[in-house]
Amino acid sequence: MKQWIKAVGTTKKEARNLTYDEAVAAAHAIARGESTEAQTAAFLTAVRMKGETTEEVTAFVDVFRRYSLPYASFSESLNCAGAYAPRQILPVTLPVSLLMASVGFAQVLHGSGGAVTGHGATLGGLLQGLGIQTDLAASDWEAVFAAVKIGYIRTDRMCPALGGIRRFQEEVGLDTFMGQVERILNPVHSHQMLIGAGQRFSVESLVEILPKAGIKKAFIVQGMEGSEDLSIAKSSTIRIISADTDETAILEPSTFGFSGYVLEPASPGRQLELLERLIQGDDAPEIMNEREHVIYNAGLRLYWNEKVSTYEEGFQLARELYARKEAWKVLKKWRDLAAGYTPESSRSKNEAAGA
Repeated sequence: MKQWIKAVGTTKKEARNLTYDEAVAAAHAIARGESTEAQTAAFLTAVRMKGETTEEVTAFVDVFRRYSLPYASFSESLNCAGAYAPRQILPVTLPVSLLMASVGFAQVLHGSGGAVTGHGATLGGLLQGLGIQTDLAASDWEAVFAAVKIGYIRTDRMCPALGGIRRFQEEVGLDTFMGQVERILNPVHSHQMLIGAGQRFSVESLVEILPKAGIKKAFIVQGMEGSEDLSIAKSSTIRIISADTDETAILEPSTFGFSGYVLEPASPGRQLELLERLIQGDDAPEIMNEREHVIYNAGLRLYWNEKVSTYEEGFQLARELYARKEAWKVLKKWRDLAAGYTPESSRSKNEAAGA
């Protein structure tokens, strides 16, 4: 490991980028535990200071996939790659994904196993608050996912090698390129990805990396808190890339009749309360702003993924699904099915699969 640290961590004048093969070797050393915690920390910090390249990120994605649990392929699903850090504002993607699943379009959510804390709420923590069992073995997860068309993957369970790296990043407060690797791993081989480009994510870099990671069509958005959620209070930029497409569009919510205000930071308890009301199809005036965010984002995704012919049809369908409480129906089914698997049995299956 020392040679790779030396390569990327010498003086600014002498530091160099790793080739793909060199980065593969470094990634194997970290994933296999051959690199000490101090060496891994030094390497990741040095790459952060140098700036990661497409080849380096791609190499780490390829390697860490090999150290992940084997999942069945669900290529027709949409991988929703949002922010992993505790969120200060409502994760609109959750009720939106439930609405999408209600029309049979499979949605893959993922993140850390962190619980709801005073500093914000992780997606996994909020799902637990909604009664969803998130600690599932790959085989158990696949069974539930096939039935309800939505699932949440804990990446620290999927790829145990990521656990130590995340601890280092949280302890020192440093966001390294491994956060990008973690979000792109795509364990069920989704051909489509919706990813939020935050401060540490270069849109141009993602344009190069995602196709190499097996993504055939990607929607890169600069959403709220670096997430995949767009605001109805301002215009947003979206980049769509595929084998024969590379286009950038600026979406103005008022063009489609949406208006509102920026979502304010909310405590984890408040976020959970809002999610419960929105998922249950609450039409109360006091949550109109949050509800319109859900409708807007659901309508966009319906159109982007060719479930409707126009944006307007997408928004109309989203309102109908919301009014019929379709998200609530999906959540109840998801909760009931996932409850049939205990964390202990799922954990033993995961350990056996990773042996």
